[in-house]
Amino acid sequence: MAHRGHRALFPIVLFAALPVFAQTADDRLGQLEKRLDALTQEVTQIRQEIDKLKGGAPAPSVPAAAEDLTKVEVAPQTTPQPAQPAPSSALTDVQTVNNVFNPAASKVFNPDTSVIGNFFGKAGQANPYEFGPNDQRSSFKLDEAEVAFQAFVDPYAKANFFFSFTPEGVDVEEGYAQFVTLPFDLTAKAGKFKAFFGKANTWHTHVRPWVDQPLVIHNFFGDEQFHGDGISVSKVFPNPAAFIEATGELYSSDLPGVFERRKYDDLAYNTHLKAFKDLSENANVEVGTSWARGEIADGHSTFGGVDITYRWKPLQQGLYRGLIGRFEGMLNKRDDFDKRLRGFYTSLDYQLGQRWFTGVRLDSADETPSLAQIAPGTRDRGVSATLKTANELLLQLQFAIGAHGAHAF
Repeated sequence: MAHRGHRALFPIVLFAALPVFAQTADDRLGQLEKRLDALTQEVTQIRQEIDKLKGGAPAPSVPAAAEDLTKVEVAPQTTPQPAQPAPSSALTDVQTVNNVFNPAASKVFNPDTSVIGNFFGKAGQANPYEFGPNDQRSSFKLDEAEVAFQAFVDPYAKANFFFSFTPEGVDVEEGYAQFVTLPFDLTAKAGKFKAFFGKANTWHTHVRPWVDQPLVIHNFFGDEQFHGDGISVSKVFPNPAAFIEATGELYSSDLPGVFERRKYDDLAYNTHLKAFKDLSENANVEVGTSWARGEIADGHSTFGGVDITYRWKPLQQGLYRGLIGRFEGMLNKRDDFDKRLRGFYTSLDYQLGQRWFTGVRLDSADETPSLAQIAPGTRDRGVSATLKTANELLLQLQFAIGAHGAHAF
């Protein structure tokens, strides 16, 4: 009786579910048709955009209901055309290519090169105290032409060569290799260079703010300054108070009247210590001290010096205004002379405009033994002093071409 009931119930359930299944199939078919219509419209839009890009007329839009996606069109076959032979050209037909000039490419293998000329004009009395009574300045003279070659040898070393061309001939003013990345934050140079004694002794002719050298430099070290062949090592000592740098130098130097080697291996020694401090954003001060010692005929010659430099340069008017005050004093103790030699200079230079400067300098220096023979009785003694005067007007014209590296600050 139960089996008969189940058999009778199954057809009833089946006939009741058929409309539900039919309705579900109709809904899915409608959704597929809608998606197909949307895809057809997107294809039509893509074709129109492609035709626009090709420059052709846009393809006519086909209603989604009228387009038959099952239709396959066969493209007509085209007969390939024989390839046209390439035009023959003579082997002598060469087309040149103009390369774009790159100014930086010329510096890859060439050092920075510059030429600086120094022209003098003079009017007035003869000055026997600068070069001696037998060596006077001419009325007009190209006093010196400096040719410089500077370049990095590699990331660790730089080469600097300065040649001085004068009426007397050609000389290597300085020529050295500078090593900038040594261990323990050291820098060094080896070759021929000016000694780091004070400030004015390190300057080249075109760097000096005056036409001539201070008398203390000329009297103590000569016209070519304290220089020689040797090595120099410097180190910076970081600290919050000031920038401090110490330098030690050894020279195989033989300067007549300054250092004279008695033996082949005699050396001259020089040390320099400086401290640099910013006083404000517009002003700073630098203080240095120097000591040098070398051989002379009858013993030793020892030099001591101190230098002070004050700079004022307003940030907003740095190109048009500025002031520099300098003082440098020296002391020389020689075993072949009966007294200590003293000398100093002090100067004040003011910038009036972008290319206009004015200033004043005061000099005082004892005569060395060689200069005392030229002008006897002109040495300073105690509180007494001898005033030497020479009235002359000097004109200096400097001109430069090429890339010239900045000198030490």
